[in-house]
Amino acid sequence: MSGAFPLSDETVKALAPCNLPFLRHDPFTRSRSSASIHELPETIQRTVRELYQTLLTIFAEFDQQRQIDLHRLQQLLQETHWHDLMHELRNLSLHQADAYLGQVLHDLRGGSLQALALQLQLIELGQVRPDDIERTYLLIRDHLKIMRNCLPDLDPVRTARDIELRAHGVDLLLEKWQHADYRLPDGQASITVDARYNGVVADRCVEFSALDRVFYNLINNATRHSADRRVMVGIFPIFECETPSLRIVVANRIDLLQRTALEQRFGLQWSDLFYGGFTFSSDGSSGHGFGLAICAELVANAYGLPNGPAAIGGGYVGARPHGDLFVAWFHWPIAAP
Repeated sequence: MSGAFPLSDETVKALAPCNLPFLRHDPFTRSRSSASIHELPETIQRTVRELYQTLLTIFAEFDQQRQIDLHRLQQLLQETHWHDLMHELRNLSLHQADAYLGQVLHDLRGGSLQALALQLQLIELGQVRPDDIERTYLLIRDHLKIMRNCLPDLDPVRTARDIELRAHGVDLLLEKWQHADYRLPDGQASITVDARYNGVVADRCVEFSALDRVFYNLINNATRHSADRRVMVGIFPIFECETPSLRIVVANRIDLLQRTALEQRFGLQWSDLFYGGFTFSSDGSSGHGFGLAICAELVANAYGLPNGPAAIGGGYVGARPHGDLFVAWFHWPIAAP
């Protein structure tokens, strides 16, 4: 269940304070980084609904063993005009300067979708490896839940099920991340997980999908920037905290160019990355830097904090250099009420 993590237990313990007050009074039934689908422009609404329905259609073809007939899958991709849909999705933009909706749109076309799109493209080309069908199943399942987490009224019936009490264990994280060969259009990495906890991490699907959003944002970021195509995840229980919590650490190696860019912008205060607004790309491309800001908001919501900056200031999320590693961490309350 565990593997070698590049940070010592003492280093992990020193990353953040142990005083992590839990201020949430209500059950976790909604992410603050969510919106009504009706808040989105109509053109975006249509594309998002089409994406959700297409993923549901493909997902329904999997059998109980999480297998699907490859010929049928290729047929579905043609029937649903999958490539046209992906093109539309990539070109969506919000004309108003609305960071809140921008974060929602970021995860609607981020999350597990980018890895899924590449996976389906490889399957179409006949480049199928033994684990690819199972990974495709998991990526579709996750993105459907992430879409409902972003837009609860996208599918009210399934969202109602997501709110029902149902324990979600750390094994659900391990099944998709442990020893995963994770591929994105702009990066690839081997993921290893050192899990020191094997219990419940969320009481409801809606909370687990919020946790998934944090994981995908951090692992997508680490995969794109890993200098050696490896990403290392550590899951550590912090029982001595005021609130029993998991300290989840995501680490990847960076090169001198990346480190220099970070130090020029942030000095050694790399936790400021979680405010958003910064992206690094060696090819000159740009982005909004929404991913880490979304993580801060989701963690703040899990603990009942007022906003993402409160999570950054309290050490609930953070980042720092450690040798040649970029180390990011976040906390999650264990089975929050």
